[in-house]
Amino acid sequence: MPILANFRGVWRALVCTGVVCSAALAAAPSAVAKWATDEPCVSSSGTALKNQYGYSVAVVTSDCTQLAAGERWAVSVPWIMADAFDQKPPGFATDYPTPTADFRGKLKSVEYIVDGGAGSGFNRSFPADNKIWVGQLPEAPGLPAINTSNLGALNPLPVGRHVAEVYWKLSGPVCDGFSADQGTSCLPAGDLLVKRVAFDVVG
Repeated sequence: MPILANFRGVWRALVCTGVVCSAALAAAPSAVAKWATDEPCVSSSGTALKNQYGYSVAVVTSDCTQLAAGERWAVSVPWIMADAFDQKPPGFATDYPTPTADFRGKLKSVEYIVDGGAGSGFNRSFPADNKIWVGQLPEAPGLPAINTSNLGALNPLPVGRHVAEVYWKLSGPVCDGFSADQGTSCLPAGDLLVKRVAFDVVG
């Protein structure tokens, strides 16, 4: 099977009705390392999530699901990576020296679908550029991570319940460098749903 087709098959196995399955991630150690698992609004040290990322707008995560009316916002999608490509799947090729550089070179845009299927739903796309956050997360000290929330903020939403889907548009396969297994360390080229989160806007 071609490597890209295999990537797509594995990625579909990790998606349940449009949501990255927590059970599937828990079953794969590298996948747990890949996707940050705990992002409260305020860390145990008292740091607000938006300050951690040096961002001026509200950050929505699976653990931080309430916005004040009138707030601009973005969805956090952090990916923890290795320092170098010490391991990579057979057939994977890149011109970049590190997983973070490879990701930044291949990410073309981030698209939001907000309240899809509803009459008030809308799409918003942000081109990839050097604003992609690169740093370290508290749960993985010493390892680099990226987050695409800094690429753009969305306008305030009406009070009530909302659902946002985040898609990454990748020009080629990307891998985190932790293993040679495509299923736990890589994402395929194309438009990929990487996060779906429900949240509330309160007055």
